[in-house]
Amino acid sequence: MSDWFSTAVEMQREILRAQKAQIDAAQKMLDAGKQMSALQQAGQKAAEANLAAWKQWSKLWGWK
Repeated sequence: MSDWFSTAVEMQREILRAQKAQIDAAQKMLDAGKQMSALQQAGQKAAEANLAAWKQWSKLWGWK
């Protein structure tokens, strides 16, 4: 049978492990959010480039 202090120390270790797991999960979510944001920015740049290309193409053929 363990004493009260040993039980309290082990309980604190469990709390710290759970908090570390929460921090790790939050960091993964933040990293995924950054990647999603970068993907959206790349998509927007690609759409803008596509629009510019179509505008140039239409000017080449005399369309406005």
